[in-house]
Order: sequence, then C-alpha cells, then structure tokens
Amino acid sequence: MKKLLILLSAISLFLLGCASSTPKDDGDGLDNALVSFTSSVQSSRWQEALNYVTPDEARQIGTSDGYEFLPEYQTAASRLPLSTLRKAGLGVDSEGRLVGIKAVMDETNERYKVSEEQAKVGTNLKQMEDDRIKRRLEEGQKILQEEEATAHQEPTVEVLTNRLTDDEKRKYGSTGELLAPEATRDDNSVETYNGAYGK
Repeated sequence: MKKLLILLSAISLFLLGCASSTPKDDGDGLDNALVSFTSSVQSSRWQEALNYVTPDEARQIGTSDGYEFLPEYQTAASRLPLSTLRKAGLGVDSEGRLVGIKAVMDETNERYKVSEEQAKVGTNLKQMEDDRIKRRLEEGQKILQEEEATAHQEPTVEVLTNRLTDDEKRKYGSTGELLAPEATRDDNSVETYNGAYGK
C-alpha cells in the first residue's frame, strides 16, 4: 500500500511539473505577462523582463549571469510592440510566465536580417557625390586645356586664287584654254548680225 501511495504521489508531482511548463489559455494572465514584459523591455529593465519568461527560455535568451538579454534578443524584443505580441499566439505557464517568446523573437530577428550589401546602401552617398564632382572638374579642366592650346596656335589662313598650280596646268591645260570666249575676243573683231537692225 505504501508503494502505491509513493507511486501515485510521484506521478502527480510529475504531472504538476509538466502542467507548470505547458502554456495555458489564460486571457488575463497572458495580458498581464505581456504588458509587464513589454514595459520592462521598453525601460531596458532586462533582468525584470526575464522574470516574465519561463526559466528554460530565459536561459536561452539571457546572458549567463541572468541579468540581461543577449544583444540580438534585446534588439528583437525592442522591435516587438505589445499589439504584435498579443497576436503571436503566446501562452503562460502556471506561474504566469510567457511561453514561446523566444520563437517570436527569433522570427523577428530573421525578418529584419539584411545582407551586408543592403546595409551599406546609402552609406556611401558622400563618396559617390565627391567622385561625381571630381569627374566633372576633370572634364572641365580638359576642355580648358584644349581651348588654351587652340588659342595659342597660329590661325591657318586659306588663300583662294584663280591661278592654276603646275599640276593643274598639266592636268587641265594652260590658263588661256580655261578663259571664257568673251575674254579671248580681239577688240578689232566685228560682230555680225544676221537680222535687221532697227532704224
């Protein structure tokens, strides 16, 4: 009989232990734990916030001394407003501590992860602006140098003449052959007209 009582009490203690870590649907208890947890996080009272989390999760999200959250969980907890936590499907154990808060914070950290390239976007705007100004200055200096070089050169003068060069004379003949018929007419020549002159 004693053995039976010992066995029953051991089973009941085991069931009580399991029940304390199982989340239960306690509306007021959950709301109180969420409000207390959120206000502690917003005030950076990390040790107090750990008191509203089950011991197992508190060991995973807290530092070894148990005084504060690990840095990545501090960031995650700061990103979580009360309205989001209320919709996260959390529960409380028999002592009113939050169950499942670590999973919610892990999901938040995953969502806000950005690659190094994305994190650098916008940080090099000053460098880009400086490079653009430098390129524009170099282009301007090049244009000025070209204009100065052009200004110091002697202007080329193109002389136009109606005289043929020696090559052109050989190719086209003498200049006399290129003159118009009126220019070669002798002044003593007489014009003939086949029609009647007016009287």
